[in-house]
Amino acid sequence: MSSARPRIPATVGRATRGILWTVLFAVLAAGGAGLIAQASHPPGSPSRAELTYAGDAALGARLDTATDELRVIAADVERLAQDAKTALEEIASSDSTKLQDSLSHGSEVAAAINTETNALLGSLAGLPGDEPDAVLRYSNDTLVRRAAILAALDAAASLNGHWLQVTGRAVEASQLTTLIAEHDEIVLDAAAKGRARKYAQAAATLDDAIQAVVSVQEQRTKLIAGNETTVLDEWIKRNGDYDKALQALYRALVESGGSPFTAKVVAARRAERAAFEQLPPDRRTIIVIVAEVARGGLTQAVLAIEDAHGRIDDALAEAGAAPTGSPSDSGSPAATGAASPPPG
Repeated sequence: MSSARPRIPATVGRATRGILWTVLFAVLAAGGAGLIAQASHPPGSPSRAELTYAGDAALGARLDTATDELRVIAADVERLAQDAKTALEEIASSDSTKLQDSLSHGSEVAAAINTETNALLGSLAGLPGDEPDAVLRYSNDTLVRRAAILAALDAAASLNGHWLQVTGRAVEASQLTTLIAEHDEIVLDAAAKGRARKYAQAAATLDDAIQAVVSVQEQRTKLIAGNETTVLDEWIKRNGDYDKALQALYRALVESGGSPFTAKVVAARRAERAAFEQLPPDRRTIIVIVAEVARGGLTQAVLAIEDAHGRIDDALAEAGAAPTGSPSDSGSPAATGAASPPPG
């Protein structure tokens, strides 16, 4: 029994020393991990801003200038977007003055945007930031800003094409509504002559109305792809049927010497009434027709302009949030305590 007593303190001592060494190793491991973490910050991160300061300053200066010019383009894009919306709203109007004004103004703005964008893209030729080691030479914020500005300019460069699409579609749709309005005026003129018992003149006038429907059919072929029946097709059929029925009535009256009681006149009158009942009740049909035409490209072009507007706004937001590369920025040597890089 007496020989076992000295072993107890020895065992306890070894256990205690084991625990202490374990704690020490843990502390050293944690400290080493911290040192490794501090030493492993990649260039481009806020912790190693001194390594990208020179690149950020040089590239940031060019991006600052580009941002100022991009703001001018952004103002023009906003005006272009408004002109596109006005064109879309006024396309079904019986008064095409506002439509023509918006198209004319929009064409001037689109041309200005195209000139400004091409000039800015030219000034950015050879812009740094796409080198294989760019992530080592520039901060992430600067590279994100660079990408946002270039994406915005890419969107702006496409706007002239989109505006040409807006103009082309708007003019075509306006021509369609003009044809429809002219057709209706011709039919009203023929009806007025019929009420004045000028039946031969009324029948001849309706030749022009029938030809107007043919012109609408030709315009439909240009504007609407596919053979699916549309509201415009219904307009063409119903108005064409009515014009022919009304013309047949006037011709029957010419043959009868103006008498409304012959069998041919009575039958023609019945057919004219039946065709009249199939006509659209009001101008809302024209609005639907124009909407069908707009789906062929006008609405999509307007949305493309809005998308470009949004991209430019995003780029300007990035420009406002990104560092400019000036010594007062948080990533500059003055802020980090690092020595300033030599000139050049």
